[in-house]
Amino acid sequence: MDCTCSQFLPLALDRRSINKRIKATAAILKPLTLLAEHPALRLKLFQCPHCAQYWQTGWEWNLGGTEYAYHVPIIEVGTWQQEPYLQPAAWMIYGAMMEPYYAKNTFEPSDKPCPVPGCPHRAIRFSGVCEQHHVEQLQQFGMLPKRPVGRLFPPYGPTVPA
Repeated sequence: MDCTCSQFLPLALDRRSINKRIKATAAILKPLTLLAEHPALRLKLFQCPHCAQYWQTGWEWNLGGTEYAYHVPIIEVGTWQQEPYLQPAAWMIYGAMMEPYYAKNTFEPSDKPCPVPGCPHRAIRFSGVCEQHHVEQLQQFGMLPKRPVGRLFPPYGPTVPA
């Protein structure tokens, strides 16, 4: 049987694309080799025996709790078990939840540095810390949703919300 990995592009961060992938996942996973499982997060890491492409499964409770598969970069199994890759659906939902906050707020830099040790950014006006640390503080107090867990990877890295 020939490899079909190249037929599956990175997931677009929308429900339609993820639902379509959910439907294709059983066929995607069938020829793959299971490399590792992360029971606490209900994730699995696979590799294609033909092209060596790595795949991770993900699931989101508000998408029916159904498993879906997506390409991920090659990684050592032990490193993956310590921090699996970010789930695209979780990133999509997080972005949708953060969008209203970013739409309502502007982050004007001040002339002061962010006081967080090692941070190279300027503090924002009316906050005292940079935008990233301001958002993290609001997340710690439950005023904004927490960033989903997982290792960022292309194409879900710098082009999506922080």
